Amino acid sequence: GVTVGATAILGLTDISISGGDVPFVDLTTHDSTAKEFASGLVDNGTLELSGKLNHGDAGQDALRAGTGTSASFVITLPNASTISFSAIIGVMSETIPLEGTVDFSISCKITGSKTYSAS
Repeated sequence: GVTVGATAILGLTDISISGGDVPFVDLTTHDSTAKEFASGLVDNGTLELSGKLNHGDAGQDALRAGTGTSASFVITLPNASTISFSAIIGVMSETIPLEGTVDFSISCKITGSKTYSAS
C-alpha cells in the first residue's frame, strides 16, 4: 500500500514509479582524445497512482487537498519492505464511464532521494 503523510491511500489498483533518469554531462574538450562524460544529478522520477475513486477516503482526500505541495510518501511492498520519499502532488484526474466504477489517477513528482528499507 501507499501512505501520504501517515494516512493510507485506499482503493489503489496500480502503483508505479517511472521516468527516473541520470543525465550524462559532456566534459569533452579540445584536449580530449575521446568523448568524456560525468553523471549529472539523479532524477528519481514520478509516482503514478490509480484506483477506485472514494471521496470518503482520507488518503485520497489528502491527495486532492495537497495539490501543488510536497508530501512524504511510503510504499510498503508485499514483503513488508518500504520505499520512502517526498513528492510534489499533482492534480487528480477522474474517469467517469457510462457504466462501472469511477476511477482516479494522479502523478506526483519525486523530489530528492528515495530510501529503501528491508522488512
